[in-house]
This record gives sequence, structure tokens and C-alpha cells, in this order.
Amino acid sequence: MQHGARLFAYTTWVVMISLAIIVFTNRFLEFVTDPGWIGLVTLLAFGFVYLNLSYISVKRFVRKVFEQTKLHYVLALLIFLPPGFWVGFMSDEIEGSRLITIVVLAFSCGLGAYYGHRSGKRQQKEYIEKLRQKQQAKGE
Repeated sequence: MQHGARLFAYTTWVVMISLAIIVFTNRFLEFVTDPGWIGLVTLLAFGFVYLNLSYISVKRFVRKVFEQTKLHYVLALLIFLPPGFWVGFMSDEIEGSRLITIVVLAFSCGLGAYYGHRSGKRQQKEYIEKLRQKQQAKGE
């Protein structure tokens, strides 16, 4: 595996940040069970946070990966695991909304990985073009 060290570095910080987010925001999980707009806003806020984390980490990872790979989905899975485990097994406050919370978190991580991959590919093309321009400038 050519990018093993980069994947290891990204997985460590992604898991740590994802775990820190759920540990420091777990007291807000009780609002997910509220019927009405408070529960919906809380659920969407958690989904938005994990969507952004997934998007940013995948975009940064893909930017310097030059061959075709599906490792960005591993990053999205590792972002989902800490909050998924926490909601599934540790949090007793959200008994009735456990499944919908897990689905929203999984969908958010997957969506962030998808769009992060697309954005990372665009940045990768720009990065390769800048490298070519630097090599041509050195060669002349």
C-alpha cells in the first residue's frame, strides 16, 4: 500500500476528532427525542457537524492521492464509528430516536465522503497542474 502512512495519519486524527465531538456534545443528544422542531434541529445539527468533518477530511486526503482508490470510504466509516457506537450503546437518553439518529449520522458521513471526494479530485487536478508548471519552470 503506497499511501499507508497517510491513511494511518488521517485515520488517527479523524477518529480522535470524531470521538471528541460526540463526547463533548453528548449532553445535547437528549434533545433529539423532543417532538417538534427542537428535536429536528438538534438531529440536523449533529448530521451537519459529521457531514462537514467527513467532507473536510476526505477532501484533504484525496487531494494528494494520485491513483484511483476507495480509501476515502474507510475514512467516512471511521468518522461514523465513534458516534454510532456512542448512540447505539452508551446513550440512554435517546431510546426512541436511536435508529433515526444512527441513520442520519451514517447518511451524513457518507454524503460528506461523496462530495469530499468530488471536491478533492478537483483540487487534485489543480495540484497536478501547479506541479507541472513548477517542473517546466525549473527545466527552462
